[in-house]
Amino acid sequence: MLYTVDKDRLEKRPEIRIRDKVYVIDNRLSTFERMRRELDKANSAEMGVVISHGIGHDAYVELMEMDLPFGVMEDIVIIILAAIQDLEVEEARKRFRQK
Repeated sequence: MLYTVDKDRLEKRPEIRIRDKVYVIDNRLSTFERMRRELDKANSAEMGVVISHGIGHDAYVELMEMDLPFGVMEDIVIIILAAIQDLEVEEARKRFRQK
């Protein structure tokens, strides 16, 4: 028996729209592993690490300049984590809020 991985899952990257801009989420395993290592450091700010690794440092700076409400930033983090882990957003919300 031969199993194959869907071509779209191999080539396409998830995206998130924030206001009028769309950011590509880097859902590669290597990015996730770098993110986890940095999050394991005691002095890392979780939101900044997830956002800067997930959609890039420049996008993180843009978001910080928007001075968005905390709840919105938390949602952005949850959406990025959901996309990276191939989860539905609601499932990611449940996991995130349990921690």
